Amino acid sequence: MAKDDGKLNVAKRAYKTAQAEGNRQEEARWANVIGDILKNRGEYVEALRWLRKDYDISVRYLPEKDLLASCQSIGEIYFRLENFPDALVYQKRHFELANAANDIVEQQRASTQLGRSYHEIF
Repeated sequence: MAKDDGKLNVAKRAYKTAQAEGNRQEEARWANVIGDILKNRGEYVEALRWLRKDYDISVRYLPEKDLLASCQSIGEIYFRLENFPDALVYQKRHFELANAANDIVEQQRASTQLGRSYHEIF
């Protein structure tokens, strides 16, 4: 956990720096990194807060392709929280974006997530 705390502190500093500089792409990326660290620690609600920051920044300021990671991560958190309706919203969006980008790897990742969610629902 101490190693994660160090990574989390570094990521939060990098986020604040990117935010202060107005570098929206880095700000979104670091918000995603922070969310991922928290997700791996099992802190899903806090992770979701950071991943929503990533999503909001990406929607407002970045090209649509930058939403892939945001939608994938948010869908995964909702899945882990067993909030399947919200998980499906972001997982479907992830799949749509992957198709639009013609990104085969992301299409497969999105399909797998959707399949897991439908499996749990049914």
